[in-house]
Amino acid sequence: GCPLVRDVFELTGEFCRVPKRRCHRHYCWEKLRRAEVDLERVRVWYKLDELFEQERNVRAAMTNRAGLLALMLHQTIQHDPLTTDLRSHR
Repeated sequence: GCPLVRDVFELTGEFCRVPKRRCHRHYCWEKLRRAEVDLERVRVWYKLDELFEQERNVRAAMTNRAGLLALMLHQTIQHDPLTTDLRSHR
């Protein structure tokens, strides 16, 4: 039978005991339940797709973070023309 609900969305754990052909109150409840399940599946697939996209973005950021191109394009500006060695002396 149809699962009974309270306040539209809360499942009570009880079921309609009237035979399916005679119950006019829960007409086509199986189709609606299948639609709810399908909608939940779509939501899960959408969330999974978002997480894969975030993972791809994080992996791309990690590979670009310590790349050779960034090191080659990095420039150090020498403000004091008298200093030739920019390493600290200890």
